[in-house]
Amino acid sequence: MMRVAQKCLFSIAIALLLASCGEKSKTELKKFTLDGRVQGTYYHIVYYHLDDKAAQKANLPTEQEIKHSIDSIFKAIDETLSLWNSNSIVSKVNANEQVMLNKIFIDNFEASQYFSRLTDGCFDITVAPVVKAQGFANEQRTKTDKQQIDSLMQYVGYDKVKIENNAIKKLYPQTQLDFNAIAQGYTSDKVSEYLTKNNIRSHIVDIGGEVYAANRKPDGQQWRVAIEQPTETPDAQREYNSFIKLENQSIVTSGNYRKFFIENGIKYSHTIDPKTGQNAKHSLLSVSVVAKNATQADALATAFMVMGMEKAEEFISQHPEYQAIFIYCDTDGKTKTKATKGLQDQIEILK
Repeated sequence: MMRVAQKCLFSIAIALLLASCGEKSKTELKKFTLDGRVQGTYYHIVYYHLDDKAAQKANLPTEQEIKHSIDSIFKAIDETLSLWNSNSIVSKVNANEQVMLNKIFIDNFEASQYFSRLTDGCFDITVAPVVKAQGFANEQRTKTDKQQIDSLMQYVGYDKVKIENNAIKKLYPQTQLDFNAIAQGYTSDKVSEYLTKNNIRSHIVDIGGEVYAANRKPDGQQWRVAIEQPTETPDAQREYNSFIKLENQSIVTSGNYRKFFIENGIKYSHTIDPKTGQNAKHSLLSVSVVAKNATQADALATAFMVMGMEKAEEFISQHPEYQAIFIYCDTDGKTKTKATKGLQDQIEILK
């Protein structure tokens, strides 16, 4: 599932700092790692579990059974939310075909509607046609006239679509849905939910940068996620000199200071405001949101990129259950980093 430009593929902006291969578990749990491709990006999953023999004795899934189950989760979500699958539920909804909605679709739709209302429309799953018209879907900004945008904007708006009798009802048949700004976070949560239900309590799930960390590692340490530092040019070497500690939390990043355009000497991220159809002009280049699950963090990371840093900070002051790390362009033209107060104890600087 390809990410639209307002939710850029920036997964390399954060990297997991995992324990060394020689790490031994105090509880005799074995470390397992799963890597692959899904939804147009990578996935990286680390979990601690019994070896196959002990798992079978305990009536718990083996390594291969776990991989098969996770692949099944990926497949079910792809068949529901992928715009690249012409037979997916969302593709049929966009084609105005009659289709019964499943729980995955309803979960994502209801979560999207909730965060649309919570953020006063800064998060909106109906904005994709405008993003595509502006050229941001393929990260190539193009010129579009106001008339063209206005013709698309009449069909944009979370209030123009609803679920009724287990089917989507649109005010306009031209309205299109795109769950790219929330689906990967939801996927991370569903994988974590599966692992937890099977008594695999210590794990971390990273799907394209949408990270959820469950509990602590068997040695009692919290999970650590490295944070990429700002650079002055898009092709500069990546540097990591700080990390955030997570425990039963998610971190999701949106925007990318490596993909921006410059206007009057100021850097702007490629982000479309769903309420105007125009580029959101503010100094925020990237935001990493910390929340209790990845679905929430995913939606809010996109919304904050629309709001800009000042409005996002105001939002967090009213909703302190959410925290964030901002990368922004200061008045001197330099990129800088700022974390909200609730994260001060979780962030450490590497010496």
